[in-house]
Amino acid sequence: MEVERQFHQLYPKLKKYSYFLAKNKWDAEDLIQETFFKAIKYYDSSEISAALLNKIAYHEWIDTVKKRKIEVFKTLEDESEEDTAFKADRLIDLAKLLVNNLTPKQAVIFMLKEAFSYQSKEIADLLDTTEMAVKSTLHRARKRLNNSTSLQSIDSFWQEEEREKLYALLYQSLRADDPVILIDCISTLHSLAETPMLAKPTHSYSPLNIYSMAA
Repeated sequence: MEVERQFHQLYPKLKKYSYFLAKNKWDAEDLIQETFFKAIKYYDSSEISAALLNKIAYHEWIDTVKKRKIEVFKTLEDESEEDTAFKADRLIDLAKLLVNNLTPKQAVIFMLKEAFSYQSKEIADLLDTTEMAVKSTLHRARKRLNNSTSLQSIDSFWQEEEREKLYALLYQSLRADDPVILIDCISTLHSLAETPMLAKPTHSYSPLNIYSMAA
């Protein structure tokens, strides 16, 4: 009874501190329970204080965070061949979506902007055009992807050989997380010839984000 009364008195302060550490209700409640359990197991009731409980909670939370980080890395290391194949299939679908529904220039601009986070001005410099023209092309590309069934065919903008070549470049760039694969070959595309080169960007990008936008 004495222990229960003691914990009842100390509970409010421990709850406040646990919520401060965990930032959410569920983790905080688990932390409170684990802290009380360890206090009972390793200390006499005369030793238990608010300061001691906070100390136990702090170290318990640090251990929890470390364990979670280890689990995340283990999950990444244990990624199965099926997961890798699924990702490859998604990238194939995305590359096909772009070359089948956009013009060559729209596909390239959309890829650089949405998959690799290029700024409109960077793309304009790359394609030797204006920032306004890039934004206009992006607007048409997004509209076409969202309403492709109601728009006229874009087959007249393509030569089949070029469609296959650009599809391969888009897929390879996505799979390697590297826009330079696409950029270095732009000048070899007939519809985008006479295009200067742009250095590899320093900003970060996430190719898989484009999939959700184009879906």
